[in-house]
Amino acid sequence: MAEIAIATIAERPSTARTMTQTRGIKPSRALQCLALAIAALSPIAARAQVIPDGSLPQNSLATPEGDLTQIRGGTQAGNNLFHSFKEFSVGTEGVVWFDNAAGITNIVTRVTGGKISQIDGTIRANPGANLFLLNPSGIVFGANARLEIGGSFLATTGDRLLFDDGSIFSATDTSTPPLLTVAVPTGIQFVNDGQSPASLTVLGPGNRFGFGPLLETVRDDRPTGFAVPPGETLALLGDRIDIAGGNLTAEDGQIELGSVRTGTVTFGNENPAFSYNVREWGDTRLSGAASVDASGDRGGNIQVRARHLAVLEGSSILADTLGAGPGQTVKLQTSESIEFSGLTPGDGTFSSSAFASVAPGASGNGGQLLIETDRLRVLDGSIVGVDTFGSGNGGLMSVKARDVETRTSFWSGSSFVGATGTGGTIAIESDRLRVLEGAQILSFTRGEGNAGEVILRARESIEVSGAGVSFGSLFASVVVTTVEIGSTGRGGNLTIETGRLIVADGGAISTETNGTDPSSAAGVLSITATESIDVFGQNEEGLPSAISTNANFDAPGADLTIETGRLRVADGGQIGSGSFGAGNGGTLTIRVNGPISLSGTAAELEFRDRLFFTDDSGTRFPSGLFASSQGAGNAGNLTIEAQSFSADNRAEVTVSSSSTGQAGSLELIAETVDLDTQALLRADNSAGLGNIRLSARDLRLRGNSQISTNARGLDDGGNLTIATQNLVALDNSDITANAVNSAGGRISISAEGIFGTELRSQPTAASDITASSELGANFSGEVRLETPEFDPRTGFLKTSPQLLSAYRLQLAGCAAPEQNQFTITGSGGLPENPIAPIRAHSLWNDLRDIPEESNASPLTHEGDRPVRTASAPPTLEATGWVTNDTGGVELVASGPNRVNFSRLNPQISDIVPACR
Repeated sequence: MAEIAIATIAERPSTARTMTQTRGIKPSRALQCLALAIAALSPIAARAQVIPDGSLPQNSLATPEGDLTQIRGGTQAGNNLFHSFKEFSVGTEGVVWFDNAAGITNIVTRVTGGKISQIDGTIRANPGANLFLLNPSGIVFGANARLEIGGSFLATTGDRLLFDDGSIFSATDTSTPPLLTVAVPTGIQFVNDGQSPASLTVLGPGNRFGFGPLLETVRDDRPTGFAVPPGETLALLGDRIDIAGGNLTAEDGQIELGSVRTGTVTFGNENPAFSYNVREWGDTRLSGAASVDASGDRGGNIQVRARHLAVLEGSSILADTLGAGPGQTVKLQTSESIEFSGLTPGDGTFSSSAFASVAPGASGNGGQLLIETDRLRVLDGSIVGVDTFGSGNGGLMSVKARDVETRTSFWSGSSFVGATGTGGTIAIESDRLRVLEGAQILSFTRGEGNAGEVILRARESIEVSGAGVSFGSLFASVVVTTVEIGSTGRGGNLTIETGRLIVADGGAISTETNGTDPSSAAGVLSITATESIDVFGQNEEGLPSAISTNANFDAPGADLTIETGRLRVADGGQIGSGSFGAGNGGTLTIRVNGPISLSGTAAELEFRDRLFFTDDSGTRFPSGLFASSQGAGNAGNLTIEAQSFSADNRAEVTVSSSSTGQAGSLELIAETVDLDTQALLRADNSAGLGNIRLSARDLRLRGNSQISTNARGLDDGGNLTIATQNLVALDNSDITANAVNSAGGRISISAEGIFGTELRSQPTAASDITASSELGANFSGEVRLETPEFDPRTGFLKTSPQLLSAYRLQLAGCAAPEQNQFTITGSGGLPENPIAPIRAHSLWNDLRDIPEESNASPLTHEGDRPVRTASAPPTLEATGWVTNDTGGVELVASGPNRVNFSRLNPQISDIVPACR
C-alpha cells in the first residue's frame, strides 16, 4: 500500500453548524447476526444509499443520477481526501463513484450512523487512489460487489484510522472535530467497549475451481469477485470475517485478512505490509467454496491473522506462481486453531485447501506456505500443497503447531507430469502429529523433476494409523516420498524426529521408487524416536503397517536408518528394505538403546500381489525386520544393535532373495537374543550370499524356532557365525545352513556352553545344528564349534588334569607376636577347611564350637587323612568317576579316575605368597 502524505490543516468548527453527533449504541450480538443474515439473504436495493453526516469542514456531496451516485467534495488534506457518511450502501446494480481530483493518493471514508454497509454494486474511484472504508457497525459485500479503483482497498470495522504523528480519524467519536495533520496513515485501531463484535462479510457464488488431468488447479471458471488491480493490496480487517462463497482477488498483489477484537493493526511498505499488536483476536471463516487468490506471474502475498481460522466446504487460499517471477508467501497465523475441512458442496469437485504452487508452464519458483497455530486440523478431503507443474521448483510448506491432526486429507510437495522442477519441501514442527483415517503426507515425482523433501519433527509423538475413503477411493494413512512410473526424477528424502512413533492399523512410512531409469533412486529414510517405536496391525483391507524403503522396478532403493529407545513390531507390522525389480535394495540399520520385540503375524493375505514381505509360504505377513529381494536386484544388508532382542509367534528377521538377486547379510548384536514359538532369523538365498553374524551373551531358541542361512537355488548356503556365552536350543529349534541344489553353508559357533542341541548330519525332530545338502553327504557344509572342549553326550566340560590338592590350600600359620584372631561366620556353601564336609547349617543350627585343628604348625599331610571309625559300616568317600553306557556319570570309590593327591600341582607356594 502506498504511503500517504497529508497536508496539515486544523478543522475549524463551522459558525453555521456545529456537529454534536455521538456514537450510536451497537445492537446486541443476536440482533446483529440477524441483520447480517438478512443482508446476506435479501436482495439489496438497486440504488445506493449514501448519506453524508456533515461532520467535516468541507462535507461530502452525494449526487444520485439513476444507478450512479457521484461523490464529490469532502475535505482534502494534501494528497488525502476525507469523507464522512451517516449511511453508505450500494445496491445490486448501483455504482458509487468517488470523483476525486487528480493527485489524490488516498480516499478515506468513514460511516458513523450505526448501520451496516451493504455493498452489492460497484465502488469506483479515479485512477491512482487508494480507498479506505471504515464502518464499526459492519460491512457486507454481496455477490455482485465490484471495485473499479486504481489503487489498493482497505475495508474495516475498526474504530479509528491512525497516523504516524499520533493523530486519529475516528468513526465512532464524531463529537469532536477531527484534527487532520501532515502525516502518513499507519494503522487501524480496534477499541473493545464491551459491545458485540461487528462482522465483515463477503458473499459470492463460490470459486468454481476444479482439478485438471494433471491434478492442477483449474481456474478458468472462477469469478473474479471482489478484486483490486494487479500488484495492489486488498485488506479486510474486522472484528470477525466471514467469506461465504465470496472470491477475493489481488493478482500479484497482497490480500490481508485480520480478525481483531481489541488491538492495533499497522501497515507500511515492507513485507508483510501489515503487523499486529493485539490483545483479543476475532475469528475468520471461509465457507461455500470461497476463495482468496493472489496468484499471478510471480504469485502474491496472503496473510490471515485470527483466533480461529476455518477453511470449509471447498474453500481455498492460494498464491500460485503462474509465470516467470519468484513466488511470494501465504501466511496463516492464529492464536488458537486452524481447520481445513470438506469438499465443494453438492458436486464435491474441489477440496478445502491452501496452495503456493508452480502452475503448468510457469518457470518461476513457488512461494512459501507458512502455517502457525496452536491446533491444526486438516480433514475430510482437504489439501495443502507446495507442488510444481512447471520448470520452477516448488516452495516451502512450514507448519508450526503444538498439535497437528490430519484425517482423510492430503499434504503434497510433489513434481507432477510435465514438470522439470523439484517438488516443494514439507516441514512440520509440533508436539504431537497424528496422520489418521487415510490422511497422506506425500511427495512424489511423475516427471523429470525430483520429489520434494519431507521433514517431520514432533517433540512428543507421531502417529500414522488406519485408512479412510476420499474421492470415492480407499487410502491408507501414509507418510511417503515416491518416484512414480515413467519419472526420471529422484525421490525425496524423508526425515522423522520424535519422542514416540506409532505406525498402526495399516499405516505406512516409506520412500520408494517405481522408476525405470537407474538415476531415479528412492529417497533416504531416517527415523529417530528417543523413547519408542511401535509398528503393529493391519487395516480393514488386510494391508500391514510398515516402515520401508523399496525399489519396485529398475531404479535403486535407498537406505533406511532407525534409532530409538525401544522397538516393538507386532501383529503383522513390518520394517524393511525391499527390491522387487531390477534395482538394488537399500541398507536397513536399526539401533535401539533398549529392547527389540517382534511378535505375531497378520491375517491371511488378501493382497498377495502387493509389494510387502511375506512368510516362507507366501500366505501371511509376518511381523519382522526385512532386507529382501524378490527380483533381479540385490537385497540390502540388515544391521541390528539392541540391548535385548526377542521374537515369537512366527515373527521374523530376514535377509533373503527369492529370484535372481543376491541376498544381503544380517548382523545382530544384543546382550540377549530370545526366539520362541516358530520365530525365525533367516538368510535364505536363491542366487548367493545371505550370511548371518550374531553376537549375544545369551542366545535361546524355543518352540521350533530357527536360525538359518539356507540356499534354495544353485548357489551354496550362506555362512552363519554365532558368538555367545550360552546357547540354548530346545523344542526342535534348529540352527542350519542347509542347501537344496548346492552345498551347505558354513556354521561357526563360539560358546562357553551349548545346551539342548547337537551337531547332526541331517535335520531331525530334535534340536539340530546342521549344514546339510539334499544332494548328499558329499555336499554338506562345514560346522565349527569353538567351546571349552564341550562333550555333548555328557553335558560336562573337560577340565585340566592338573588338579589342585585341597591340603595345599591350607597355609602354614604365621607367627603371631601380638594378640590376633580370625573369626569364621557362616560358610556360604564352603566347608570350614578344605577337607571337612560342608555343614548343612541351613537345616540345622549348631552353635557349639567347632573342634580346633592345630594352628601352631603347618599341615603337611601328603597321604590320605585318617578316618575315624565307628561301629557302623564305614562310609566310603568317592575318589573317582566313570561314564556308563548311556553317557551318565557314576561316582566310585576307586577306578580309572582315582586321584593321587601326592602328585598334584601346582604347589601352594605358586598360588599364595609366603608370610613375611
